Amino acid sequence: MATRSEKAESRTRGSIRDALLDAASALMREQDKIDIGIVEIAARAGVNHCMIRYYFGDKEGMLAALLDRDVTRAIHQLDALFRLDVTPTTRMRIHLEGILDTYYRIPYLNRLIQYMVRDAEPERVRHIGDELLSKIAGAQARMIEEGIAAGEFNPVDPKLFYFNTIGAADGLYSNRLTLQVVFKGKPHADDDLHSRYRAHTVETLLAGLVRNYQA
Repeated sequence: MATRSEKAESRTRGSIRDALLDAASALMREQDKIDIGIVEIAARAGVNHCMIRYYFGDKEGMLAALLDRDVTRAIHQLDALFRLDVTPTTRMRIHLEGILDTYYRIPYLNRLIQYMVRDAEPERVRHIGDELLSKIAGAQARMIEEGIAAGEFNPVDPKLFYFNTIGAADGLYSNRLTLQVVFKGKPHADDDLHSRYRAHTVETLLAGLVRNYQA
């Protein structure tokens, strides 16, 4: 059995690791870019930058851990969603709203994925593709299959619908320049814009998927 001091040390290790991941995430959101320096990340976390090497090996290892954390949360939410006793249409609505919420919270997600697979070792590419992204795409395909079988959904290609979904979710939150310059808005989405965009996007996607759809 672990002693009190060992438990305290474990909690400290976990809190420092989480603080570094939280700091990297916050800086990427604020600066709208992936390439943040390790010194800046460590300073935001309130620790020495050597802690990045200690916990993650290097900056790439830290970003890989951040991606794992972000996507794994979404996978766990999908697992919970399939346990709900709801219609296929309701399940898909909850799913789509969750994707929009995810991209609002972490607008750098697609850029981080592309950054992590560019020139990466095959094992990392396989992990991101098979262990993370394929699980989300597979869950969405399962929802579509269930909806078609129940007579609620039009027959659609799950692959194309997946790209529709991710493209729509990523579109607003990763385009600060367009939002600010073209539409004369704030440099990033706020809660009100996110709420309106989420409702609009979900209704648009469901209208193409659900038979005789009525909002």
